[in-house]
Amino acid sequence: MRYRAMLLGLVVLGTALGATACDEKASPAPVVVATTATAPPAAAPAPAPAAVTVGARGNMAHCPNAVDGATTGLKDVEGGIELRITAKDAAATADIRARTKAIVDASKTASVTRHDGSGGGGGPFGRCPVILRDTTIEASDVDEGSRIVVKTKSAAEIDWLRREAAERAAQLRAPGAAGAGAGKMAHCPSAVDGAETKISDTQDGVSVTVLAKGDGVKQVRDRAKALAEVSKRGTTPTADGKHSGDGRGGGALGRCPVVLKDTIVETKDVEGGAQISVKAKTAATVGMIQVDSRNRAAKFQVVALAK
Repeated sequence: MRYRAMLLGLVVLGTALGATACDEKASPAPVVVATTATAPPAAAPAPAPAAVTVGARGNMAHCPNAVDGATTGLKDVEGGIELRITAKDAAATADIRARTKAIVDASKTASVTRHDGSGGGGGPFGRCPVILRDTTIEASDVDEGSRIVVKTKSAAEIDWLRREAAERAAQLRAPGAAGAGAGKMAHCPSAVDGAETKISDTQDGVSVTVLAKGDGVKQVRDRAKALAEVSKRGTTPTADGKHSGDGRGGGALGRCPVVLKDTIVETKDVEGGAQISVKAKTAATVGMIQVDSRNRAAKFQVVALAK
């Protein structure tokens, strides 16, 4: 009996072990889940900067220095001057470069005709520090703007070119300079097409004689009389302080050889034009007016100076 009991126990134990082994074999294999990394959606490409259209003319539309937010650095180079014009704003930088290209193109075809703001006037009446008068211009892009090298064709004018560029750049930063030049010196006798200007010193200022031909004679006389009227009512600056081009800017930014700031202006007709007397209101300013008148007249390139 004992033997049979032991045999039965072994059979039960074997059955249990077999069941366990079957259970292990029946267990499902672990499931392996395949995963595929999904790349984030590609960022949309940045839009291309809008094309910059340079104005056809007026208000220094071709002048890179006149772009809002632009700064100008000047450096003398052999034969002329380097202007580095930059801005922090991307749109302003694009505008600077577009205007630079336009003014370089204009320099290739500039003719000494009338100043109309289109870049083809030859440069004597302009306000842009990039001077087109008797110069050659080279330009390249730099960080945030343009580098422009202006060289004079005449070695005798190198000093004038550097001084004129610096003066124009300084005027752009002057209070009230916005819009300066828009009037194209419509009231200035010396700006009449074909006019010639002669300046002589007087005891209390200067005498400005402006002569022309044909229809220009009347224009010279009419403009001279207009300036004399402005002088009578005074040159108190406009309320907004801007150079208006109509004689009410105060004269600080003017380029006409007839200086209105702190002067008394009188005119009379002479054969072929007008003779304009410009007298300083105070003895202390006589010398400054004489120098300023001559410097302004020199810009016209059609001037005969006489002592």
